[in-house]
Amino acid sequence: MAVSNTVKVLAQNVGIVPTVSAKSVMTLENNNYWVLYNHHTTPTFIENANGGQQRQRNRALQHVKRWRVCLDIGSNIGQWTRPLSRIFDSVVCFEPNPNFRECFQRNVTSNNVTLWPYGLSSHEHKANQIFNSTVLQKGDGDIECRTLDSFGLTNVDFVKIDVDGFELELLEGASKTLTENNPVINIEMKRNKYQPAHKQSATRQKLVDQCDAILRDLGYKFVRRTKSDEVWLKP
Repeated sequence: MAVSNTVKVLAQNVGIVPTVSAKSVMTLENNNYWVLYNHHTTPTFIENANGGQQRQRNRALQHVKRWRVCLDIGSNIGQWTRPLSRIFDSVVCFEPNPNFRECFQRNVTSNNVTLWPYGLSSHEHKANQIFNSTVLQKGDGDIECRTLDSFGLTNVDFVKIDVDGFELELLEGASKTLTENNPVINIEMKRNKYQPAHKQSATRQKLVDQCDAILRDLGYKFVRRTKSDEVWLKP
């Protein structure tokens, strides 16, 4: 599929839109999307799709004080990006899966959105990602990974993170950006994803503890949790 003229891939800040209240945006957003769920083999158009974690988004945005640049890390098909683009001056997105990017480019038509086709990690490397998976797997593959810090982003006021197991690597490569910008962070941590007896429970808990430690070392404090999403702020 050709890249939309209004979603600039491999380009930096691309414009300004008027800032409006989060409340007005969330109640008026169009909820029709091209999706690629587990049972789909091609992008599929759905009318009145689910709210794209609207409750988590609304609660996180209550803590935002300025509305300049927003980062949507793990932007998937753009269900966070579309409403965020209406309230921030600029939204910078990262989605490594080309199949999700195809849906994204159909779903997001704002000219203040930048879409980068990278996974974010602690260093530059290659990774794998199967057709409609949100999980990055380390190893030789077609996915390029970079650090968030390598983009030199400024004026960042809000960061949404949904990277399904790559949280630690992302944070390890994001310390400069987070230190210099002090954004509000909404991160899907999935702290209670597994029951204690599950074989992956200890591994997930270790990852969560490591992410907690990095955020606290950077001066962040946990504020609230909505389902699996957590909001972290600097006091």
